[in-house]
Amino acid sequence: MLQMFQKLVTPEQKKLADLVQEKGGNAVLDDEQAMKELAAVEASLSPASGSGRFDLAEIQHEISDDPTRAIEKNAEFFNRKFDIQRRQIEEDVARAVRREGDRIIDAVTAGPHDRIVDPVRPVTPPHPDQRFISVYRISTRSGRIW
Repeated sequence: MLQMFQKLVTPEQKKLADLVQEKGGNAVLDDEQAMKELAAVEASLSPASGSGRFDLAEIQHEISDDPTRAIEKNAEFFNRKFDIQRRQIEEDVARAVRREGDRIIDAVTAGPHDRIVDPVRPVTPPHPDQRFISVYRISTRSGRIW
């Protein structure tokens, strides 16, 4: 596993690691000037890696922060995002199950009667003049005139 991670290190990261070792390893964390030099080198190596803005106070705060506190903060954020995603998945699954249930019911209740076309009943709503003609025909057949 360690060998796999070593293979995934980019050449830019290797150059930065070598520079940190030259500056004294962990002593770089306390040296403000060395941190600024590292930031400048990192910006020149990969200009697309970030916004280019270097906030030394923020980085030193993150480095000095307790790892357990950072893990708890990250876990809280993760749990919120996870709950939202879980609810979305549950809604999607419920919608899919409901839709498939409707399709199954339609398939079970379907039969040959669904294919019968009623020639008397028009498919589209009739024009008002057509209604008058059909009423007139019916009324004349029954002996009444409107």
